[in-house]
Amino acid sequence: MLHFKMMIYKKLKITNMKKYKIYIGLFCLLALSVSCEEYLNVEPESTLGIDNFYASTTEAEIALSGIYSVFASYEVYGNAMTIIMESGTDEGYYNRRFNENWTVGLYRHTPADRYVQDLWTSLYTAINLSNLFVEKLKQDSFSEEEYNRLLGEARFLRAQAYFLLTNWYEEVPMPLTSTKDQSANNIPPSSLEDLYAQIISDFTFASEHLISVDDPNYVQGRATDMAAHGLLARVYLKMAGYPLKDTSNYALAKEQCEIVINSGKYSLNASASTTVTDTNGDETIVVTSDGYRNHFLSYIQSVYDTQESIFEISFTYLRDIGLNVDGRIGETNGIPFGFGGGSNIGFPSAFGGFSTTSILRDVYNSNNDSIRRVWNIPGYDYSGTGDVRSVTNPLSRSYVPGKYRRWEPANFDDVAPGVEPAEGSQEGYVVLETGTIGRNFTNINFPVLRYADILLMYAEADNEVSGGPSASAMQYLDEVRTRAGLVPISEKPAAIASKEAFFGELVDERLRELCFEALRKHDLIRWELLGEKLALLNATIQGDPNYSATNADHQAYLRPGLFFDPSKHLSLPYPLQEVELNNSLNQKQGW
Repeated sequence: MLHFKMMIYKKLKITNMKKYKIYIGLFCLLALSVSCEEYLNVEPESTLGIDNFYASTTEAEIALSGIYSVFASYEVYGNAMTIIMESGTDEGYYNRRFNENWTVGLYRHTPADRYVQDLWTSLYTAINLSNLFVEKLKQDSFSEEEYNRLLGEARFLRAQAYFLLTNWYEEVPMPLTSTKDQSANNIPPSSLEDLYAQIISDFTFASEHLISVDDPNYVQGRATDMAAHGLLARVYLKMAGYPLKDTSNYALAKEQCEIVINSGKYSLNASASTTVTDTNGDETIVVTSDGYRNHFLSYIQSVYDTQESIFEISFTYLRDIGLNVDGRIGETNGIPFGFGGGSNIGFPSAFGGFSTTSILRDVYNSNNDSIRRVWNIPGYDYSGTGDVRSVTNPLSRSYVPGKYRRWEPANFDDVAPGVEPAEGSQEGYVVLETGTIGRNFTNINFPVLRYADILLMYAEADNEVSGGPSASAMQYLDEVRTRAGLVPISEKPAAIASKEAFFGELVDERLRELCFEALRKHDLIRWELLGEKLALLNATIQGDPNYSATNADHQAYLRPGLFFDPSKHLSLPYPLQEVELNNSLNQKQGW
């Protein structure tokens, strides 16, 4: 049985060229839950008239916003999928020793696990809303161009929901019409081949009919033609790897990346540097503009950097007026901030439950990659007494990501070990996040697809197609490396000596560039490297000079590698509730 949610008070966040925002609360947009009888039996106080609702652009936009809001929920891009479920790789892990709350990241989940159920429920909610939109959109109410654009946006979102489902669960049921009663939910899983065929069909239709980012009617934060092409590339790369392993898809992935690159609509935010010579004649390169930092500040400050961001999910803190349309990006996986005395407003608090690893540190340091290392592994926290403290031990719970930082020190000299505030005072900090600053919830947007990923996907696909690193693959990799202040890849002969060596370099480069963007676990799965990297993680932890076999924190960090079972953990089990209710859905072997 396919379990859906009732959509109540979700958001539409629109920012146009003049940078104003409109927030529309949708009260009882669509009562679509078919998984609980009480939902079916509730007598609604009002109705939007679903059969007659999709007859104007305004109504269609409201309906689309309801679909977007599912992706912006806690269960999907707001926290659970992007942080909690993505933990348990060489990128990072859950750092609380006293519980196993992040079950999926610890490989301790069961079919009854709430994360296993909630992601399934949310994604099928998005699919059901998309199916309803496709069915009910009234063709005779729009021009052909407008009709196809609206239809393309709904199909884009349906494709993304199905792609996420296949990433996490592999074979799943594939309803393509809206579900109205329980009997319609007894659907067997479709094959991966059929699922991917539908995903490709939907994304292709979207790529042909959605507008471009430079169209005057483009609304920031919404899907575009190039977002569809870019996500198609991601789909083809997945199909080329585990579990299908159909390597003919590498050429198709490369083709989709070329479309985005050749469109000329996107580029990386460049870094700038200058060379300073001291009195001894020694030269030092000084970064004067950090394009990587500037780009991620755009997500933190909801600026919409459409030069580099191809598709992102929007969040806004509106709990003070009763709307839960925020996320926990930068709070669950942010730099710990203990000051504020428990106040719910005004302090950029962070739980800091996600620690990063010395593996990530080492792939930066081995390449002299200080620009991205300093941003992604900041090496400090803020105590409850107002002290900015240095964190250099990779086995510290405060050794956390900084990619979505809510704050940073006003004076970085305060970070130095031994520097403490005067008695009765506190060291300064700067709040980077804009809008209302909530204690546990943030305004920070989440990147789904960036131009840097397009360049790296091209390099990976082309390496497979060409049998080794071509000039174009090295060129596009170098665009990413140059922004980070690194030497051209041609100056690392071992990295380009063979197809296998170049692939190894790309495995590390994707970690350096794309860490904490909900990509690493599924990259490692499609490459069949997850078990190997978890074993390396545990060996690295145990080989650290700070490691102690009697330290409970250190032992807790080993859990993902200890509990990972490659026969079970390359995909999730079907949710227990779904297996019990869907007569055509049998649980996977081993669960």
